[in-house]
Amino acid sequence: MLTLRLKLTLYYLAILSAILLFCGIAIYTTLSRTLVMTIDQSLDVQARRFERAVKNSTSETGFDIEPDASETPSEPGLNLPPELLQVIDHKGIIKDETHVHTHDELAVDMPALMRLPMQQTIYETVHTLASEEFRLATRRGRGYDQKDFYVRVGQPLAPLQRARSRLLLILGIAIPLALLLGSYGGLVLANQALRPVDQLTRAAEHISASDLNERVPVPDQNDELGRLAAQFNAMIARLQAAFERQRQFTSDASHEMRTPLAVMRGEIELALRRERTTPDYQRTLTSNLEEIIRLSRLVEDLLMLARADAGKVELQREPLELRQLCADMTDYISPLAEQRNQTLRYVAPPADVTINADSHRIKQLLLNLLDNAIKYTGEGGEITISLKAENDTAILTITDTGRGIPSEDLPHVFERFFRRSAKTADRTATGSGSGLGLSIVKWIVDAHDGQIEARSQLGEGTTFAVRLPLPSKRPEVTN
Repeated sequence: MLTLRLKLTLYYLAILSAILLFCGIAIYTTLSRTLVMTIDQSLDVQARRFERAVKNSTSETGFDIEPDASETPSEPGLNLPPELLQVIDHKGIIKDETHVHTHDELAVDMPALMRLPMQQTIYETVHTLASEEFRLATRRGRGYDQKDFYVRVGQPLAPLQRARSRLLLILGIAIPLALLLGSYGGLVLANQALRPVDQLTRAAEHISASDLNERVPVPDQNDELGRLAAQFNAMIARLQAAFERQRQFTSDASHEMRTPLAVMRGEIELALRRERTTPDYQRTLTSNLEEIIRLSRLVEDLLMLARADAGKVELQREPLELRQLCADMTDYISPLAEQRNQTLRYVAPPADVTINADSHRIKQLLLNLLDNAIKYTGEGGEITISLKAENDTAILTITDTGRGIPSEDLPHVFERFFRRSAKTADRTATGSGSGLGLSIVKWIVDAHDGQIEARSQLGEGTTFAVRLPLPSKRPEVTN
């Protein structure tokens, strides 16, 4: 399997190869066209000069093709003397011809010459009778005798071919050398770029579920790798917190389950040591039944929270009228408050307050909050439940006159199995809660897109405020 370094180097090499190949082709093509254009410009200048010389000739037996030595060409650019010259009359007879090398004669194709436009230079690449390649410029002119003539001048392309060959040789050496140096440079750059990744990998190898205290080094530069290292450390911190919560949850759940099981086991073992009377057995069975009920409630709460965490609890939302529901739940739990000589008041709103919610879960929310308030309020205390609608929100408030919650405990009251600080540890003496009630309340509120807030003062009491969204009011459409 190819490593990331090798892949990056190969990608870099492939891109560099494409760029160099494109540049090499562009250079070769541009240079070739430039050289050909230079030759064509020089041939055009010479062809025009010889055309004027032939036109101005006064010879009656032939053409005078020697241009005026004093004539200065007006055309700018390179002016190379032609190595091949032909002057052909209107009958296709070569009236004059010069060439530097032997057997560089050109054949005359009169039909093709007659198709040439007047006073225009036509360029073509031809081969002489000696098979030498020439660049040829041909012009068709007309003398004072109104007879056409043709001037052909040419330059050999052998120097151009040698220049092309040298350029190909240079490119053939330079491009592979550049690719070799580029591949080495790409590998160096890949190593340099991936060095922080290697450090992250080595640090991650030392991190395990049993030891999440290790952190990867964060580079000083605020680049992609620096942000990656920071996010990796943040992820490890979240995992560490999740593992700690899981271990604490498992420990607390085991403790909560172990207590009723130990009570049941002790009572049963004590009852079996000797014969007991019927009332003694009844008391033992009654006590065991209470512990079983407590244990069953704990298991049900744990199962519900586990299903909620997995997203497997579906809410059955329907229009729910809160004013009557709060009154019903107040009547339902009032006997528990009366046992502790507490006053339970319900402040009802002047009009109905209807929300879209799961009635079973809202009842569970009210029951847990009211039970929690009664449990942690002393004898003769007062508990008030109030409901009101404010803008697009239903606000449910439960206030007690208990001993309150320390400020350092307030951010944690909705955590599972949260243990209160020593300042209020004696509050639990009157209750047998599992520490899951407020966690369930928080989940129910979140599942209904609501908010819950806890306010408390030591020695004055605690208030839980639940805000649930009201259904949006859409204007009626009239025909």
